[in-house]
Amino acid sequence: MKGLMKFIFNVGKLKETKRTGWIVQGIRNPESVAEHTYRVAMICMVLAKKFNLNENKLLRMALIHDLAEELVGDIVLEKGNKKVSNTKNKFIKENKAIKTIFSSLPEGNSYYKLWLEYEKQKSKESIFLKQIDKLEMVIQAYEYEKEQGSKKLNEFWINAEKHIKDKELKKIFDEIVLLRK
Repeated sequence: MKGLMKFIFNVGKLKETKRTGWIVQGIRNPESVAEHTYRVAMICMVLAKKFNLNENKLLRMALIHDLAEELVGDIVLEKGNKKVSNTKNKFIKENKAIKTIFSSLPEGNSYYKLWLEYEKQKSKESIFLKQIDKLEMVIQAYEYEKEQGSKKLNEFWINAEKHIKDKELKKIFDEIVLLRK
């Protein structure tokens, strides 16, 4: 019971962990990692069957994909097309954190393996989720641009366009681009 309670309280910290990219851009009242994760999971839920994906696996992966940020924060790797952090160092920090987070759960190793599958992009669910992660980011960028006026968040649009490869997801991205104009 003690390990479960520790896990539950640690996960709750994601509600307080603000997304770094929005803070750097001066966004007022930026979303938390938990808010981002929620919308990512909802998008995955409604699209899983359409893309012939294992919905249960995809949702579980979506819920844990940013969980390490509870301990290490939201480490930004790219700004637009420019790399700003070391991928290997980010992975090492997050890998250690995720092992710590799941160590209090009896089935923690299976969750760790799922997180690792996402990080290594080893399945169609993990590849899809990475694109949804970027799609959600650009949806949020659009909402912030609309809500907060003249601020243009071009680096997020460039980054999302670079990562979204699936033709159906690209259509969704293109629709959002049209809304932006």
